[in-house]
Amino acid sequence: MIKPASINFRLAALTGLLSLAATVGCSSAPTGSETAIQEAPASAAADSVVSAESAGDRSSSIPTPDLQHSPKLIKNAALRIESANVDEAVTAISNILAENQGDLLSLSDQENQATQPRQVSLQIRVPQANLDNTLEALRNLGNVAEQTIAAEDVAAQLVDLQARVRNLRKSEEALLEIMERSGSIPDVLEVSRELSTIREAIERQDAQSKALQSRVAYSTISLSLVSTQPLAPMTSPVGETLNHTWQTATSAAQTVSVSLLQLTLWLLVFSPYIGLVVLGGWVGQRYRSRQQPATEQTDVT
Repeated sequence: MIKPASINFRLAALTGLLSLAATVGCSSAPTGSETAIQEAPASAAADSVVSAESAGDRSSSIPTPDLQHSPKLIKNAALRIESANVDEAVTAISNILAENQGDLLSLSDQENQATQPRQVSLQIRVPQANLDNTLEALRNLGNVAEQTIAAEDVAAQLVDLQARVRNLRKSEEALLEIMERSGSIPDVLEVSRELSTIREAIERQDAQSKALQSRVAYSTISLSLVSTQPLAPMTSPVGETLNHTWQTATSAAQTVSVSLLQLTLWLLVFSPYIGLVVLGGWVGQRYRSRQQPATEQTDVT
Protein backbone atom coordinates (compact mmCIF):
# COMPACT_ATOMS: atom_id res chain seq x y z
CA MET A 1 0.00 0.00 0.00
CA ILE A 2 1.36 3.40 -1.01
CA LYS A 3 1.27 6.12 1.61
CA PRO A 4 -1.30 8.92 1.15
CA ALA A 5 1.47 11.53 1.23
CA SER A 6 3.15 9.89 -1.75
CA ILE A 7 -0.14 9.76 -3.63
CA ASN A 8 -0.86 13.41 -2.89
CA PHE A 9 2.60 14.36 -4.10
CA ARG A 10 2.06 12.48 -7.34
CA LEU A 11 -1.39 13.97 -7.79
CA ALA A 12 0.02 17.49 -7.30
CA ALA A 13 2.74 16.87 -9.85
CA LEU A 14 0.27 15.30 -12.27
CA THR A 15 -2.18 18.18 -11.84
CA GLY A 16 0.51 20.57 -13.04
CA LEU A 17 1.15 18.33 -16.04
CA LEU A 18 -2.58 18.12 -16.87
CA SER A 19 -2.98 21.90 -16.64
CA LEU A 20 -0.13 22.33 -19.09
CA ALA A 21 -1.59 19.67 -21.42
CA ALA A 22 -5.05 21.31 -21.37
CA THR A 23 -3.49 24.69 -22.13
CA VAL A 24 -1.59 23.20 -25.05
CA GLY A 25 -4.75 21.46 -26.33
CA CYS A 26 -6.80 24.68 -26.39
CA SER A 27 -4.17 26.80 -28.12
CA SER A 28 -3.39 26.77 -31.83
CA ALA A 29 -0.59 24.63 -33.21
CA PRO A 30 2.80 26.33 -32.71
CA THR A 31 5.83 25.74 -34.86
CA GLY A 32 9.60 25.39 -34.39
CA SER A 33 10.98 26.50 -31.07
CA GLU A 34 7.52 27.10 -29.54
CA THR A 35 6.78 23.36 -29.62
CA ALA A 36 10.09 22.57 -27.91
CA ILE A 37 9.45 25.15 -25.16
CA GLN A 38 5.99 23.72 -24.43
CA GLU A 39 7.08 20.07 -24.47
CA ALA A 40 10.01 20.58 -22.07
CA PRO A 41 7.90 21.38 -18.94
CA ALA A 42 5.51 18.53 -19.81
CA SER A 43 8.40 16.04 -19.90
CA ALA A 44 9.84 17.36 -16.63
CA ALA A 45 6.51 17.03 -14.82
CA ALA A 46 5.82 13.59 -16.25
CA ASP A 47 9.13 12.33 -14.85
CA SER A 48 7.65 12.59 -11.35
CA VAL A 49 4.82 10.16 -12.10
CA VAL A 50 6.26 7.70 -14.60
CA SER A 51 9.28 5.42 -14.54
CA ALA A 52 12.63 5.92 -16.22
CA GLU A 53 11.57 3.53 -18.97
CA SER A 54 8.62 5.74 -19.87
CA ALA A 55 10.92 8.74 -20.08
CA GLY A 56 13.02 6.84 -22.58
CA ASP A 57 9.91 6.12 -24.65
CA ARG A 58 9.01 9.81 -24.71
CA SER A 59 12.38 10.78 -26.08
CA SER A 60 12.03 8.23 -28.84
CA SER A 61 8.59 9.61 -29.85
CA ILE A 62 10.03 12.92 -31.07
CA PRO A 63 9.28 13.33 -34.84
CA THR A 64 12.19 12.79 -37.17
CA PRO A 65 13.41 15.67 -39.37
CA ASP A 66 12.23 13.80 -42.48
CA LEU A 67 8.65 13.74 -41.18
CA GLN A 68 8.76 17.41 -40.25
CA HIS A 69 9.95 18.43 -43.71
CA SER A 70 7.58 16.13 -45.61
CA PRO A 71 5.12 18.46 -47.44
CA LYS A 72 1.42 18.10 -46.75
CA LEU A 73 -0.35 20.39 -49.20
CA ILE A 74 -3.98 21.52 -49.19
CA LYS A 75 -4.81 22.42 -52.79
CA ASN A 76 -7.84 24.46 -53.90
CA ALA A 77 -8.69 25.65 -57.42
CA ALA A 78 -11.20 28.04 -58.99
CA LEU A 79 -12.30 28.13 -62.64
CA ARG A 80 -14.57 30.40 -64.65
CA ILE A 81 -15.48 28.84 -67.99
CA GLU A 82 -17.56 30.34 -70.80
CA SER A 83 -19.64 27.71 -72.62
CA ALA A 84 -22.12 27.90 -75.50
CA ASN A 85 -24.30 25.17 -73.95
CA VAL A 86 -24.36 25.16 -70.16
CA ASP A 87 -26.63 22.12 -69.86
CA GLU A 88 -24.28 19.94 -71.89
CA ALA A 89 -21.35 21.21 -69.83
CA VAL A 90 -23.09 20.20 -66.58
CA THR A 91 -23.71 16.70 -67.98
CA ALA A 92 -20.06 16.46 -69.02
CA ILE A 93 -18.98 17.47 -65.50
CA SER A 94 -20.94 14.53 -64.06
CA ASN A 95 -18.99 12.18 -66.31
CA ILE A 96 -15.69 13.82 -65.38
CA LEU A 97 -16.41 13.36 -61.68
CA ALA A 98 -17.30 9.71 -62.20
CA GLU A 99 -14.00 9.10 -64.03
CA ASN A 100 -11.90 10.87 -61.39
CA GLN A 101 -13.72 9.61 -58.26
CA GLY A 102 -14.96 13.09 -57.43
CA ASP A 103 -18.05 14.39 -55.65
CA LEU A 104 -20.42 17.26 -56.40
CA LEU A 105 -20.79 19.25 -53.17
CA SER A 106 -23.16 21.99 -54.36
CA LEU A 107 -24.80 23.40 -57.51
CA SER A 108 -26.46 26.79 -58.00
CA ASP A 109 -28.25 27.58 -61.27
CA GLN A 110 -29.19 31.24 -61.63
CA GLU A 111 -32.26 31.96 -63.72
CA ASN A 112 -31.65 33.37 -67.16
CA GLN A 113 -32.45 37.08 -67.13
CA ALA A 114 -32.79 39.50 -70.01
CA THR A 115 -29.87 41.64 -68.83
CA GLN A 116 -27.47 38.91 -67.59
CA PRO A 117 -26.26 35.62 -69.10
CA ARG A 118 -27.05 32.33 -67.43
CA GLN A 119 -24.52 31.19 -64.83
CA VAL A 120 -24.15 27.85 -63.02
CA SER A 121 -21.90 27.63 -59.93
CA LEU A 122 -20.58 24.24 -58.77
CA GLN A 123 -18.48 23.10 -55.81
CA ILE A 124 -16.46 19.96 -56.61
CA ARG A 125 -14.23 17.73 -54.47
CA VAL A 126 -11.76 15.26 -56.00
CA PRO A 127 -8.81 13.24 -54.66
CA GLN A 128 -5.68 15.35 -54.79
CA ALA A 129 -3.99 12.75 -57.00
CA ASN A 130 -6.69 13.33 -59.65
CA LEU A 131 -6.74 17.13 -59.40
CA ASP A 132 -4.61 17.80 -62.50
CA ASN A 133 -6.59 15.39 -64.67
CA THR A 134 -9.88 16.89 -63.48
CA LEU A 135 -8.75 20.46 -64.18
CA GLU A 136 -7.55 19.47 -67.66
CA ALA A 137 -10.92 17.89 -68.45
CA LEU A 138 -12.82 20.91 -67.15
CA ARG A 139 -10.78 23.29 -69.31
CA ASN A 140 -12.00 21.46 -72.41
CA LEU A 141 -15.62 22.40 -71.65
CA GLY A 142 -15.21 25.91 -73.07
CA ASN A 143 -13.17 29.08 -72.94
CA VAL A 144 -11.32 29.54 -69.62
CA ALA A 145 -11.97 33.12 -68.50
CA GLU A 146 -10.35 32.88 -65.03
CA GLN A 147 -8.25 30.27 -63.25
CA THR A 148 -6.61 30.20 -59.83
CA ILE A 149 -4.85 27.42 -57.91
CA ALA A 150 -3.72 27.80 -54.29
CA ALA A 151 -1.74 25.42 -52.05
CA GLU A 152 -1.06 25.50 -48.30
CA ASP A 153 1.53 23.34 -46.52
CA VAL A 154 0.17 22.02 -43.20
CA ALA A 155 2.94 19.52 -42.46
CA ALA A 156 4.11 21.45 -39.38
CA GLN A 157 0.58 21.60 -37.98
CA LEU A 158 0.09 17.87 -38.43
CA VAL A 159 3.42 17.08 -36.74
CA ASP A 160 2.56 19.30 -33.77
CA LEU A 161 -0.92 17.82 -33.40
CA GLN A 162 0.44 14.27 -33.51
CA ALA A 163 3.12 15.11 -30.93
CA ARG A 164 0.52 16.60 -28.62
CA VAL A 165 -1.68 13.53 -28.92
CA ARG A 166 1.29 11.31 -27.98
CA ASN A 167 2.09 13.46 -24.95
CA LEU A 168 -1.53 13.41 -23.85
CA ARG A 169 -1.67 9.62 -24.17
CA LYS A 170 1.44 9.37 -21.96
CA SER A 171 -0.36 11.45 -19.36
CA GLU A 172 -3.40 9.20 -19.71
CA GLU A 173 -1.26 6.13 -19.03
CA ALA A 174 0.23 7.79 -15.96
CA LEU A 175 -3.25 8.60 -14.64
CA LEU A 176 -4.40 5.02 -15.14
CA GLU A 177 -1.35 3.76 -13.23
CA ILE A 178 -2.06 6.10 -10.33
CA MET A 179 -5.72 5.04 -10.30
CA GLU A 180 -4.68 1.39 -10.00
CA ARG A 181 -2.33 2.11 -7.08
CA SER A 182 -4.60 4.50 -5.23
CA GLY A 183 -6.98 3.10 -2.63
CA SER A 184 -8.56 6.32 -1.36
CA ILE A 185 -11.95 7.27 -2.85
CA PRO A 186 -11.20 11.05 -2.98
CA ASP A 187 -7.93 10.32 -4.80
CA VAL A 188 -9.71 8.04 -7.29
CA LEU A 189 -12.35 10.71 -7.98
CA GLU A 190 -9.68 13.36 -8.51
CA VAL A 191 -7.78 11.12 -10.93
CA SER A 192 -11.03 10.31 -12.76
CA ARG A 193 -11.74 14.01 -13.32
CA GLU A 194 -8.24 14.63 -14.62
CA LEU A 195 -8.49 11.54 -16.82
CA SER A 196 -11.73 12.84 -18.37
CA THR A 197 -10.03 16.17 -19.17
CA ILE A 198 -7.09 14.38 -20.78
CA ARG A 199 -9.32 12.18 -22.95
CA GLU A 200 -11.35 15.18 -24.08
CA ALA A 201 -8.15 16.96 -25.15
CA ILE A 202 -7.02 13.83 -27.01
CA GLU A 203 -10.29 13.63 -28.93
CA ARG A 204 -10.11 17.32 -29.83
CA GLN A 205 -6.52 17.18 -31.08
CA ASP A 206 -7.18 13.93 -32.93
CA ALA A 207 -10.23 15.44 -34.67
CA GLN A 208 -8.19 18.45 -35.82
CA SER A 209 -5.48 16.14 -37.17
CA LYS A 210 -8.02 14.03 -39.09
CA ALA A 211 -9.67 17.15 -40.53
CA LEU A 212 -6.33 18.41 -41.85
CA GLN A 213 -5.51 15.01 -43.31
CA SER A 214 -8.88 14.94 -45.08
CA ARG A 215 -8.25 18.37 -46.62
CA VAL A 216 -4.85 17.16 -47.78
CA ALA A 217 -6.30 14.02 -49.34
CA TYR A 218 -9.10 15.85 -51.21
CA SER A 219 -8.94 19.06 -53.22
CA THR A 220 -11.83 21.48 -53.79
CA ILE A 221 -12.67 23.12 -57.14
CA SER A 222 -14.99 26.13 -57.38
CA LEU A 223 -16.38 26.13 -60.92
CA SER A 224 -18.50 28.81 -62.64
CA LEU A 225 -20.11 28.10 -66.01
CA VAL A 226 -21.21 31.21 -67.91
CA SER A 227 -23.38 30.98 -71.02
CA THR A 228 -22.13 32.73 -74.17
CA GLN A 229 -25.49 32.60 -75.94
CA PRO A 230 -26.74 36.04 -77.08
CA LEU A 231 -29.33 37.62 -74.88
CA ALA A 232 -32.90 37.79 -76.18
CA PRO A 233 -33.97 41.33 -77.20
CA MET A 234 -36.26 43.06 -74.79
CA THR A 235 -39.74 43.32 -76.39
CA SER A 236 -43.00 44.40 -74.79
CA PRO A 237 -46.51 43.58 -76.03
CA VAL A 238 -48.77 46.45 -77.14
CA GLY A 239 -51.12 45.96 -74.22
CA GLU A 240 -48.26 46.07 -71.74
CA THR A 241 -46.89 49.22 -73.36
CA LEU A 242 -50.27 50.98 -73.27
CA ASN A 243 -50.80 49.89 -69.69
CA HIS A 244 -47.42 51.28 -68.70
CA THR A 245 -48.19 54.56 -70.51
CA TRP A 246 -51.57 54.85 -68.76
CA GLN A 247 -50.00 54.25 -65.38
CA THR A 248 -47.32 56.86 -66.07
CA ALA A 249 -49.87 59.44 -67.22
CA THR A 250 -52.15 58.76 -64.25
CA SER A 251 -49.25 59.11 -61.87
CA ALA A 252 -48.24 62.41 -63.49
CA ALA A 253 -51.82 63.74 -63.29
CA GLN A 254 -52.00 62.84 -59.62
CA THR A 255 -48.71 64.59 -58.99
CA VAL A 256 -49.89 67.78 -60.76
CA SER A 257 -53.22 67.73 -58.90
CA VAL A 258 -51.54 67.38 -55.55
CA SER A 259 -49.10 70.18 -56.42
CA LEU A 260 -51.97 72.54 -57.35
CA LEU A 261 -53.82 71.75 -54.14
CA GLN A 262 -50.69 72.42 -52.14
CA LEU A 263 -50.19 75.74 -53.93
CA THR A 264 -53.81 76.73 -53.21
CA LEU A 265 -53.37 76.00 -49.53
CA TRP A 266 -50.18 78.06 -49.43
CA LEU A 267 -51.95 81.00 -51.10
CA LEU A 268 -54.87 80.71 -48.70
CA VAL A 269 -52.63 80.72 -45.65
CA PHE A 270 -50.55 83.69 -46.84
CA SER A 271 -53.50 85.64 -48.35
CA PRO A 272 -53.40 88.41 -45.66
CA TYR A 273 -49.79 89.10 -46.38
CA ILE A 274 -50.38 88.96 -50.11
CA GLY A 275 -53.32 91.41 -49.68
CA LEU A 276 -51.08 93.82 -47.81
CA VAL A 277 -48.45 93.67 -50.51
CA VAL A 278 -51.04 94.26 -53.26
CA LEU A 279 -52.61 97.13 -51.32
CA GLY A 280 -49.23 98.75 -50.77
CA GLY A 281 -48.46 98.47 -54.45
CA TRP A 282 -51.83 100.03 -55.39
CA VAL A 283 -51.35 102.93 -52.94
CA GLY A 284 -47.87 103.57 -54.29
CA GLN A 285 -49.13 103.54 -57.85
CA ARG A 286 -51.90 106.06 -57.00
CA TYR A 287 -49.41 108.31 -55.27
CA ARG A 288 -47.07 108.32 -58.25
CA SER A 289 -49.92 109.00 -60.65
CA ARG A 290 -50.96 112.06 -58.64
CA GLN A 291 -47.44 113.40 -58.40
CA GLN A 292 -46.84 113.10 -62.15
CA PRO A 293 -49.38 115.84 -63.27
CA ALA A 294 -48.03 118.30 -60.68
CA THR A 295 -44.50 117.73 -61.99
CA GLU A 296 -45.60 118.28 -65.57
CA GLN A 297 -47.35 121.58 -64.70
CA THR A 298 -44.21 122.84 -62.96
CA ASP A 299 -42.10 122.05 -66.03
CA VAL A 300 -44.51 123.93 -68.31
CA THR A 301 -44.38 127.17 -66.24
